[in-house]
Amino acid sequence: MSKRNKKSKILIASLLLLIVVGTFAFVAVLYYFSFLGAFSILDVFYETPKHLAVFVGIYLILSIIGEFFVKGIYYVRKRKRRADTFSEYMLLFCMNFIMNWLIISMIDGLYQPVHVEWYTEIVLGAFISLAEVLLDNGSKKEKDDRSN
Repeated sequence: MSKRNKKSKILIASLLLLIVVGTFAFVAVLYYFSFLGAFSILDVFYETPKHLAVFVGIYLILSIIGEFFVKGIYYVRKRKRRADTFSEYMLLFCMNFIMNWLIISMIDGLYQPVHVEWYTEIVLGAFISLAEVLLDNGSKKEKDDRSN
């Protein structure tokens, strides 16, 4: 019985690990092809697709850290006021924009095989921030609709 229990625990842990890795890989591939499309539209230079993958990987890691920072500040501030107004969404957009622009600028400055112009950094930061705010707003509306 002990061997069977140990095998089932290992199987469950392996499946959970596979799900987590698969989810992260799916998001990474989604970001990779999004950056690939945006870079081709905006004429951004990168040496090889491998360098673009490294750029996206670094961006994902730094954006997770930045997202925790932005969401933490936003929710501490929002706790005082519960209104979902346009100005609150603009504040969240601005905070996300500054964080995304900072991350893209840092990666561009430190990682030489990918060269992004300053105006392209602004466009990418604004586009990513807009997508994040809209997706976050959509998920909140769905949660509110389900609770009613």
